[in-house]
Amino acid sequence: MIAPLFPPQLKKGDTIGIIAPAGRLHDTNRFIGGVKILREMGFEVKFPREFWPGKEYFADTDENRGQEINRLFRDQEVKALIALRGGYGCIRMIDKIDLSLVRCNPKPIVGFSDITILQNYLYATTGLVSLHGPVVASLGGADRDALECLYLCLTGKWSHAEYAGEIEVLKKGPKVTAPLVGGNLASLLTLLGTAYDFSWDNKIIFLEDTEEPAYRVDRMLTQLKLAGKLDNIAGLILGDFSLAQCTQHSEKTGYLQNIWARALELCDRRIPIWGNFPSGHCSHNLTLPLGAVAEMNPEKSMLSFQLASAGRGYDV
Repeated sequence: MIAPLFPPQLKKGDTIGIIAPAGRLHDTNRFIGGVKILREMGFEVKFPREFWPGKEYFADTDENRGQEINRLFRDQEVKALIALRGGYGCIRMIDKIDLSLVRCNPKPIVGFSDITILQNYLYATTGLVSLHGPVVASLGGADRDALECLYLCLTGKWSHAEYAGEIEVLKKGPKVTAPLVGGNLASLLTLLGTAYDFSWDNKIIFLEDTEEPAYRVDRMLTQLKLAGKLDNIAGLILGDFSLAQCTQHSEKTGYLQNIWARALELCDRRIPIWGNFPSGHCSHNLTLPLGAVAEMNPEKSMLSFQLASAGRGYDV
């Protein structure tokens, strides 16, 4: 297994580069608002003067989106990368990334949804630890706790206290310690059968999604089971699952219980399974370090992390 590659922590005044590996910019106001929040956190922000040209549903061509990432990994002024938005597109440009640049200049990549394809691929190939958290376009809709958690993770202070208190323990299981990987269910499913798929064995898997009816989530989870992806996982964490048509509390509860019940059926081994984890397509999108070694403690309903080795400068 590749050892985790922890990027250096950021400090105030450092520059964050905005990448657009997936969808095009639809709402300039949301973009401007997100940049303002990053600057209020104390960071400088770098992005193209003319934004991104956009075509159909992509921010730019596959080649240009890949080269943008390479350019910012090469840029010594830039200390971290944050995605413009999710959408779709990472799987089309993933082969354009220069992995040697990532290994030599590790930088955290912040994002979620389609961006998890990129984050998990870079962890599997280089060990890079990324941050599953808000994108620029969603920062304006993030609540205070989500913004504070993002800032703490960017600056290396990944406190386990941020990941307790709201979790539904669906199956207790033993306390487990393993790398945390995963992200958006529908996006990760597209990797099955490709050269960019990665092993889930002996890892804690985090999954979330939005606007997917319960039967589609059932179908995707079933496909994962039939593909063998759930057979040897160390634990399963189900994040935010939301459906706009579920407007009543009873409808939301029923929707989630259907998803949770299917996950329990498919994961029949004695492993911890949690639901309602506060991360995903929601305002309370708490940032998670994908690739870091995590501990699921069912007794305390708490997720904590073993950070970089001594001398790396991370604050537990």
